[in-house]
Amino acid sequence: MASFSIDTFTSKLAQGGALASLFEAELTTTKGIEEASAVQDFKFLCKAASLPGDAIDVATVTYMGRQINIPSNRAATTWETTIYNDEGMEIRNNIESWMEQLNSHKSNKRAAAMTQIQSYTGTLKVKTFGKASGTTITKSYEFIDAWPSAVGEIAVDWETNDIQTYDVTWEFSYWRSSKSNVGFE
Repeated sequence: MASFSIDTFTSKLAQGGALASLFEAELTTTKGIEEASAVQDFKFLCKAASLPGDAIDVATVTYMGRQINIPSNRAATTWETTIYNDEGMEIRNNIESWMEQLNSHKSNKRAAAMTQIQSYTGTLKVKTFGKASGTTITKSYEFIDAWPSAVGEIAVDWETNDIQTYDVTWEFSYWRSSKSNVGFE
């Protein structure tokens, strides 16, 4: 039986563990953006994000009735953000505009200027910070060739005084990480 010691456990949490609230998300593109301030405001109004998951698909090979799993291709994933809505709905309007340029509601066409992947995608970043200074980046991820694939609904209700929020689902080609050197080759 393992011996229990709270001191042993807490000694493993360097500096008390990482806080989920110490992060910043950044949108570094002007695709679909009519107001430059929307790009700047994103880092303040992005209420929640996540550090990306990672998955490799499995290829199953059968030999004499026995299945053997081997690594296959990297699985596609999405990135989710939750954004506070400002009264002018500036960020939401710009994401909707970006999506309209990707595929119009009315004509079902992409904007003529969006011919190459870099012409309709951008870069997103998420950074986590340490508690000691609040400015030291402990980990960062960059999402390359990102674009919004879904904007969530906004509930309006006479019985609440909460600030509106909505979710955005982002697609991307790949991500890279600052500390583990993933995606830089």
